Amino acid sequence: DCDYCTWLKSELKVEGIAYDNIDANKFSDFADQIEDKFKTEHYPIVFIDLGIKVITIVPETELETSDTLLTFDTIPELVSIIKQYYEI
Repeated sequence: DCDYCTWLKSELKVEGIAYDNIDANKFSDFADQIEDKFKTEHYPIVFIDLGIKVITIVPETELETSDTLLTFDTIPELVSIIKQYYEI
């Protein structure tokens, strides 16, 4: 039901980038754990599994960002970040 999530999914479809969607409402216990771990209550939250590490991308966080924890301001910026990893 998140407008930003819907926008992201639409943009990923346009770009031909496959994804798995996890509904935070349906899996609320899991979503609560993710929100607590990454100190955020905002969506979308994106995970990119590179095999050797997982990149987490959130709209905002209280944590310090790193090479495995990134933030974004807009959906187009998020799509651009995802595309960088998708092309690896």
